[in-house]
Amino acid sequence: RLATRRIDSPPSDDDGMRRLRRDTSASSFLGRVRTPPTASALSTASACRGQRHSAAREIETEASLAVERDCKRLFFRLTSAAMLLRVRTKDGTERLTMDPDAQLSGLRSQIATSFQVPVQQQQLHLSEQVGPVMKKGRLLSPNENATDLRQLGIISGSMLFLDYEMERQNTAVNEAYKKDPFISLVKEGELRRQGTNQWTLTNFLDYRSTKEFKLEAPPEPHCKFVQVDPAASQSFINFMILCGFQSKRLGILYGKWVEDDEGNSGVQVHAIFEPKQDSTSEEIALLEDEETESRLHALALMLGLTRVGVMIAHPARQYAFSVNEVLLAAKMHGEAVKADPEKGKRFVTMKARPVLQDEKDIEGVATMEAYQVTDQCVALAQREAFSQSNTDPRVAKTAKDCCFIVDKKEQRKTTMEPLVARVFDIARPFESPLGTGFPIENRHCARRKRTCTPARNPPSEATLRRESFSQRVKALRRLNPRS
Repeated sequence: RLATRRIDSPPSDDDGMRRLRRDTSASSFLGRVRTPPTASALSTASACRGQRHSAAREIETEASLAVERDCKRLFFRLTSAAMLLRVRTKDGTERLTMDPDAQLSGLRSQIATSFQVPVQQQQLHLSEQVGPVMKKGRLLSPNENATDLRQLGIISGSMLFLDYEMERQNTAVNEAYKKDPFISLVKEGELRRQGTNQWTLTNFLDYRSTKEFKLEAPPEPHCKFVQVDPAASQSFINFMILCGFQSKRLGILYGKWVEDDEGNSGVQVHAIFEPKQDSTSEEIALLEDEETESRLHALALMLGLTRVGVMIAHPARQYAFSVNEVLLAAKMHGEAVKADPEKGKRFVTMKARPVLQDEKDIEGVATMEAYQVTDQCVALAQREAFSQSNTDPRVAKTAKDCCFIVDKKEQRKTTMEPLVARVFDIARPFESPLGTGFPIENRHCARRKRTCTPARNPPSEATLRRESFSQRVKALRRLNPRS
């Protein structure tokens, strides 16, 4: 192309001869290149191309034969040597050596021997390659136990998935534990046993889930209503009024499990037993008296009564229950459920308290309320999952290895609102056929001269005794703020 452009362009006057010679030589060169080849040249070129193609074919043939020989050698080695299989379980990935001519039944037996997993619990799956990850594939059925592993596509290096429900023991740890020279000293009590449990992530998460308790709003109580004999409740409240509600006091409610015409479940309280106690304004301290307890139990059976609840009286305060009061009520609730799993769920927790100054809508100087601890509270109390805080009686702190889940967040402290449900229907008229004129035992407030004047002037004891039964029923109805 350069020579052609130079021929087309006219030469200048200064170097005409020199350019003319160069252009002439270029033109002669182009003419020589564009001359058509002869027949002998074509035959020679064709022969060269044939030789090159034949040499390339020979090289390809030798290469394919070499690859085939290598594949045969590798296949012979894989088929003649023992197979190394990988078995993935919930406890990790383990390796297993098998005979290449073995069947599926032999593989199951080898797994039972090596992994201590019985054949009945083995669920063996093949593996599938899903992208870069090995996934669980087809389940091998017992009908294929007589099939060779090769026919199932299992070769050396294959991955299998093994599922089972049992908990395996770590044989390596057990063997090391048996070889421990200090094991005899531990059995003899000369050395303290060290931790031998081997934790896995699965075991830890299972254990952790048993220590997490989700708290929500309390459910509806099992007990829909409470009927209390006015004479029994008024006697208990009058004693607390005379003592000025200076200290806490506990009474055990004896009565019957009943149902109304609409099928609602409730309790009837015929009597309130006040056990021996030495309580303060902060705590309730019950004194053990096994003889009185046995006599009380026998008398209640003869009268057809059972323990249906507990009554707690306390000084004036702004919160409903302390943690220790809830724990005490949950303990008694659990005993009632143990005695009667169906009806014991109605066990109620009542409280008597003075009316606060800002409660203008409640008449009188004292009021009575009914509650029920939830089933979750009873279960947590039995497991000792929480206790009362040292600084605030309203706050419950969890055990060291437990936690509460409140609004999807872990908390170590909580109040008692999620664990206690309110029973609002407590004003139904009811009169027990039982009655007594004997003085009530275990009352020592008057002897210790611990009486005081409450915030509102209470009626005298003589005035309370002169009240008629109908007046006491009306007073009991006034004690309920929701009536």
